Amino acid sequence: LQRYAFDYLDAPVMRVMQTDTPFAFSPTLIDAALPNVDRVVAAVKSVLYRN
Repeated sequence: LQRYAFDYLDAPVMRVMQTDTPFAFSPTLIDAALPNVDRVVAAVKSVLYRN
């Protein structure tokens, strides 16, 4: 996206991915490390400057 539409973007592309931790095998820790709805919404609001 950034390669082809850089001139049209108002903000840099933001990635929402796993936290910078080793991957855990506990379901609770997996849920905490992987992206969730709250983190995605926060990233979208940050890119749209609607904090």
